Amino acid sequence: MKRLSIISSLLLLASGCAQIVNPTGGPKDVTPPKALEYHPGNKSTRSHPQKIDITFDEYIQLKELSKQFIISPPLKFLPIPLVKGRVLEISLKKDTLLENTTYTFNFGNAVCDLNEANPIKNFQYVFSTGSYVDSLSIHGVALDAFSHAPIQEGLVLLYSNMGDSVPYKKNPAYCGQTDDNGYYHIDNIKNGNYRLIALTKGAGDYLYHPYTQSIAFYSDTFSLIKNDTVNFFLFTEEQPKLQFSKAKAVGKGQILLTFNKAADSISITPVNLKDTVKYNTLLQYSATHDSITYWIDYPNIDSLRFIISHNKKPMDTAIVYNIPGHTIVSSKKNKKPEKPPVLQVSLNTADKAAFDYHLPFTIQFPHPVTKINLSKIFLTHRKDTLPLKQTDQSSFFLSLRPTKDLISDSTYRITILPGAFTDFFNYTNDTVIHKFTIQEQNYFGTLTLALAFTKKTHYLVQLMDDKSNIVRQDTVSGTTSIFYDGLPPAVYGIRVIEDNNNNGKWDIGNFLKQVQPEKVYYYSDKINIRSNWDLTQSWKVN
Repeated sequence: MKRLSIISSLLLLASGCAQIVNPTGGPKDVTPPKALEYHPGNKSTRSHPQKIDITFDEYIQLKELSKQFIISPPLKFLPIPLVKGRVLEISLKKDTLLENTTYTFNFGNAVCDLNEANPIKNFQYVFSTGSYVDSLSIHGVALDAFSHAPIQEGLVLLYSNMGDSVPYKKNPAYCGQTDDNGYYHIDNIKNGNYRLIALTKGAGDYLYHPYTQSIAFYSDTFSLIKNDTVNFFLFTEEQPKLQFSKAKAVGKGQILLTFNKAADSISITPVNLKDTVKYNTLLQYSATHDSITYWIDYPNIDSLRFIISHNKKPMDTAIVYNIPGHTIVSSKKNKKPEKPPVLQVSLNTADKAAFDYHLPFTIQFPHPVTKINLSKIFLTHRKDTLPLKQTDQSSFFLSLRPTKDLISDSTYRITILPGAFTDFFNYTNDTVIHKFTIQEQNYFGTLTLALAFTKKTHYLVQLMDDKSNIVRQDTVSGTTSIFYDGLPPAVYGIRVIEDNNNNGKWDIGNFLKQVQPEKVYYYSDKINIRSNWDLTQSWKVN
């Protein structure tokens, strides 16, 4: 019994000694794994492997492999690398390798050590089925054509076939993938002529799917005879046919319609309303024209079925239910009628705050306004009433300016009396009173922007705030200077758009027509405007 107890104790001790634990203390491991052995050898020639084994000096793991692993040229069947301790195993049994071709297996930063996840940066394995390893490379950056934001996980593709339809139907001869900063690098390319394409991440293949992917393309045949750099600016092509997407009720008598592209000449015809009831409608286009708000003041409307027409030709039908604002008529007698809601209006003045005298007074409405009574709007200074003139107006806003200059460091009051505005639903406003001061003149700064262009065409010059909202836009056609007066102190950016067709907007490209998007330029530095400071900035745009 005593012998059994001793044996049991020894067994427990032995099992405790056999347990492997990580050492504690000491410096943190920051060294990535190192490849010790390749089979077949790295950069080997006349190789047709069915299986690749890469042995490392420590246990490894694969992180975010699906985002980083790419083979160039692409194989028909993408292999799934397996980790077996210190060995990375890749099976190619399902595929047929091309003759006289250099294959590059790019792992990005996916291969890491097991404990600390230290990655091997841009790890590659290369072999050739021919007598030599191709050695040319191409690199660059892929950016969004308008915002210049980096394209992440994008594909850069090289085709030896020059046909226009190739990106839609065929795999490329070589491929690379962009990193988080939009940079790509494709190695081991054979010298020759190629068609170059860049795509955003798609459906898991190497084909171009228009309208769901963005594209960039090199306009001419690209001759690769030495290592080279090519940058791409990607855009999403516009669908040629206008299509209605959906409709939904978003407010009282307010239905939002969305389309697949910018729309115009749209008309809506209700089909389930009584002909004996009079009602009004209004269409409000969004800034990009790819959505439209349809306003209707039909009384107690709960649902609406309608026909959507483009250029007076029916294109679709739709129905929306549960339109907000529907009033259920009570059956109780002698019930007092409910007081109609008040039309809420907003001003760009703030109570007891300084106002930028460069701006007009702007009054905005949540619903379309049908009647305006300017005699019920007053601007007063002490005991004086200052005349106001209308400078701009739509169904949703009104802009007014005083006929005399406003005095700095003085208090003014703007008053809007009841009934100044009547909206689409016959709602009227309540009294609104704002007391405010006028901002001191020395609070503002100025900017003189001297522009020089290497190309003679029309340009849109946009001054933007720190949220990329356009503060001011000017159209110029050559070397010039723009003076910006009365800028509040802030950090600004400058964007220039080549407006080659002088239509006042940025135009995208078309791949099959080989039309590139209009170029967009961003000034590399931010413009810091300070109070009571005059700044001059020069920019040669190219």
